[in-house]
Amino acid sequence: MSKSLPETALNEAGGRLALATEEAQAFAHPQPLTRGSSALVLRFARGISLLFSPATISVPFVLLVSLYRSSSLWPSLGFALLTLGFVCAAPLLYVVLAVRLGLVSDLDLTRRHERWHPFLVSLFSYSLGLLLLLLLHAPQSLELALSLTLLLGLLLLLITLWWKISIHAAALAGAATVLTILYGLIFLPSFLLLGLVCWSRVVLGRHTPAQVISGALLSMGLALGVLLLVGL
Repeated sequence: MSKSLPETALNEAGGRLALATEEAQAFAHPQPLTRGSSALVLRFARGISLLFSPATISVPFVLLVSLYRSSSLWPSLGFALLTLGFVCAAPLLYVVLAVRLGLVSDLDLTRRHERWHPFLVSLFSYSLGLLLLLLLHAPQSLELALSLTLLLGLLLLLITLWWKISIHAAALAGAATVLTILYGLIFLPSFLLLGLVCWSRVVLGRHTPAQVISGALLSMGLALGVLLLVGL
């Protein structure tokens, strides 16, 4: 006996709902693009992701910004080390502690809902660092870079509350943009590294292409706008 019309319509609606749910889950939790790829490709992608993580790239970035037009080497290096304590060491230490306490699942902060408190700790650390740099009359380029980092972190936090935008892409894109503006075309090849990092994050299933592209464009646009507005 054939099904009644309401029952058929109900089954079709249920099927569409299940399909939509699967699509939403796939969008929220991207899977590796290279499910059938060799272990070598995935190992290479993990190496790229680790080598150019936000904490790693902050070291040469802060040093180069602090040394920009510097007339004295050692004070600039001192300010750079001080800044790295607030930008790199303190946030990273908190994430390591959070992993040990079970507050987050991994150092990569893979789960979006676990990212908000590391973000808040980082923003608090950035604010303290910026205040100290202002009180100590640090190089203007370093103060501006840390202000930019603080503003970018705030925007990323707000977006992360509903969408897993890529911090890796945002950090490297911002650093590449700032260094290219300060030092010129010699740092233009750093954008090739940005493409490689975006590829690695997508291949590893940490982000969708839209999430890495959005992170990069947001950071580049913010850095370009602020530096052109303020000028150095």
